[in-house]
Amino acid sequence: MNFINNINFLFKFLSYTRKEFSPCKIYQILEFKKLKIKKKSIEFGTYDYKESFTKFTRHNSDKNFFSNLKKIKKRNYFQINLEKKNNLNKKFDNIIIFNVLEHIHNDSKAIIELKKILNKNGKLIISTPFIYRYHEAPEDYKRYTISYFNKLLKEKNFKIIKSKYLGEGPFIASYSLFFDYLKKIPLISYPIIIICYLLDKILSLFHKTNINKIYPICILIIAKHK
Repeated sequence: MNFINNINFLFKFLSYTRKEFSPCKIYQILEFKKLKIKKKSIEFGTYDYKESFTKFTRHNSDKNFFSNLKKIKKRNYFQINLEKKNNLNKKFDNIIIFNVLEHIHNDSKAIIELKKILNKNGKLIISTPFIYRYHEAPEDYKRYTISYFNKLLKEKNFKIIKSKYLGEGPFIASYSLFFDYLKKIPLISYPIIIICYLLDKILSLFHKTNINKIYPICILIIAKHK
């Protein structure tokens, strides 16, 4: 069964690599597709459904809203700066915020602003990169651990219901760092991915601790508004 699961995972990973998605985004997509997103949601860091993570679920698009920093006129879009006080009079059942918080200096303020627009028992779904290149959008401030989010979210009266390290080990993490270059030569990158994946699986046999916890490409946190 593990062999079949590994083959299936590699097939999915390679298929998304063909679309030039980074390893970080691939892991996030594969995890996001497992989630059951119901009712009204807002996704931060995107302008519309086309560029969203939400499109990878079967969630009703009429209940999907989006937010970013620019002021533009688009259906179901709100301009929200999470480091400033916002007066949005809508509430949501799910907040999806992937690859955004590392670009926000005052993350404590951001969590407060997110909580204001989240319904009671609503879910806050966060993912941020860890072993990942520096990327300005417009700034790149932080790399987060699960321990940090556990403390920050509990301080803001959230209950952590899921936390997960995404990745395999040091070899896939190393591939991730070279992705911007290797994606331009797929005939080389595909065998490198397979070799790195297999080496991480072999290495994991000699570790008591899951090695993706030591070398995570990114992390996933799901918390509930108490």
